Amino acid sequence: MKRFRRLYGAGPVHLAAMTGGAAVAAYALLKVVQERGAKGILFWFALSVVAWDFIAWPLCAVVDRLAVRAHERHQGRPPAAVPWINYVRVPALISVVLLILFFPLIFRLNNPYYEALTGFNENIYIVNWLVVTGALFAGSTLAYLVRLRLVGRQRPSRDRSD
Repeated sequence: MKRFRRLYGAGPVHLAAMTGGAAVAAYALLKVVQERGAKGILFWFALSVVAWDFIAWPLCAVVDRLAVRAHERHQGRPPAAVPWINYVRVPALISVVLLILFFPLIFRLNNPYYEALTGFNENIYIVNWLVVTGALFAGSTLAYLVRLRLVGRQRPSRDRSD
């Protein structure tokens, strides 16, 4: 087992998971290639990868750096019981990923025959994305408030018997 870890770099469970993931990805690619309109699907997939790597990820990094700087500016004050930065990062990142994945539907950039082909109307996607984004931030806010409350209960109170 030690030799396997040294040669491979991880355990056999990792190798099995990676092999299974590659098999599922290969199966999905074969299914996509067999479909009508496969070139369009592969084009949007490649465009999404490029858009994420060269536009969205650097933009996320800049916004995150600005949020971290704002968080650090508040460090001069009495420290917050619970840092807020991750309660903003997580829902924002999930929202951006969903926007990138579904931007043709959200911004109605699809084929004019989309509704005829799928039976779905594009109008609902922007509403769905906004509702999901709102729910993510609301859930994160609720989690932050619960955490603040729990930390407030755990802090020792000062003895006021002087």
